[in-house]
Parts: sequence; structure tokens; C-alpha cells
Amino acid sequence: MSAALIFPILPEGRMAATVGPSVPTTAAFGRELRQSLPPALVEALDRIGDQINTEILDPLLSAASVEQAAGIFERLFPTFRDYYISSVLILWGFLREDTQRFSSLTIRGFQESELLIRETGPRWIGQDASLNALNGIATVIRVANLVARLVYQGESGALRANESRAEPWADSVIAYAMAFSSVLAALTALGDARTTSHRLENVAALAHWSKTFAAQAYHFTKTLGVIKTSQPVAPIGGSDEADAVLAGAGLSDYVEMLAREDRP
Repeated sequence: MSAALIFPILPEGRMAATVGPSVPTTAAFGRELRQSLPPALVEALDRIGDQINTEILDPLLSAASVEQAAGIFERLFPTFRDYYISSVLILWGFLREDTQRFSSLTIRGFQESELLIRETGPRWIGQDASLNALNGIATVIRVANLVARLVYQGESGALRANESRAEPWADSVIAYAMAFSSVLAALTALGDARTTSHRLENVAALAHWSKTFAAQAYHFTKTLGVIKTSQPVAPIGGSDEADAVLAGAGLSDYVEMLAREDRP
């Protein structure tokens, strides 16, 4: 069965996370963000990251088939969700007095991860899977910016009040983080020449899932009424040869489409 046809089904359940800026997992923390945090806080987040790698990402990436990876994703999603929420609450507790800085630092962490995918993705998982991962990053950065705008304006209470709509939004954001973190962990290990049991077909499938979960999060962001005004879109990447190949495959058109959807 094609990886494009296999998609994990998220379990229904309680509200997955508080409504606030979307953040990367520990695997995607940018250098600037790590340097901004107290060492004890970084150590606590790294411990959570180690647990995520051992209990979730490694089994997911090492699955014998994409079908098996989908089953593992469904089964381990609640565990990942708990770890993710713990990370968010730790970060938010330290940076909540400066929400704009919190948002900008975490978004720059995503952008650093984007650079890694541009530089190494085409070599290991191919152009299509790399483009899927980049599309997902572009979408989630836009979602994070839109939700952060509500937080800055003090309007996030309206989102919390509508739990029936906020829960699938939060689950989509966290599912994106789980898929994206898996891709990032695999590419980082490959770049460091570490020996793992990760299967490249699983990495490619997870890149596809990350794009789809990000699109779901964007859709739910619209249903929550967050997208109301047009926002300028900054260029997503550099100008090297790999970037030109990926842009030619449709990334630039995708970003322009997101900007058009933001217009009232």
C-alpha cells in the first residue's frame, strides 16, 4: 500500500492542550531558545526529549512497514501528547511574561529545523517527502503566528470557551509535532552518521503525515475564527540549489495559497 494512503487515526479524548502559541518539541528547539533558558530548565526538557526518543520516536521510525508505523503512531499518540503538554507548560511557565519573545524564539526553532530538511532531506528521503515536510513547517508557522496574535491581543479566552472545536485543533497541532519530530530525529541521526534501525520509508511517510496534520491544524484554526485578516508572508527559505528544486516543485505556490486564504 502506498504511504500516501496510510494515515494514523487520532483517538478522541479530552482537551489536548491549553490554547497558546504552538511550540516545537525538544527535538526542534533552536539554539537561540536553548541559550535563553536556564540550564536546569534545558536539562528538564532534554530529559523529556530523551524519553520521547526512546519510547516513541525510535519504535515509530524502526517499524517493519509503514502500515505498522501507522498503528504505532495511533497507539503512542496519547503518550506523546502528555510529554508534549509537559514541555509546553515548562516553557510557558518561564516565558509567559514575554509572549511575543516566546513565540518568536519557538518559530525560529522551526525555521532552523527547516534549514536542516532543505540541506539533508532530498538526499535521504527524496524531493517529494522533503517538500511535504517543508509544507508542514510553513503551515504550522502560520498557525502559530495567527494564534499568537490572539494571545497578544488578549482574545484567547474565546478559543478556550469552545472546547469542542479547540480539542481537534490541539490534537492536530500535537500530531504534527509527533510526525515532524520523528522526521527531524531521523535526519539528525543520518547527518551525524549515527547507526540506527530507522527505515527511510517510514521517515518519508511521516513527512507526508506532518504535512497532512499541519493542514488539519490550519483548517481547524479557520473554523475557530482565528483567520480574519491578511498577513504578510516572508520568504520561507534560502536560495541554494536544493531550495530551488523544492520551490520548483510547488512550495512557493503553496505559501502564496496560504496567504490568499488568510484574506477576509
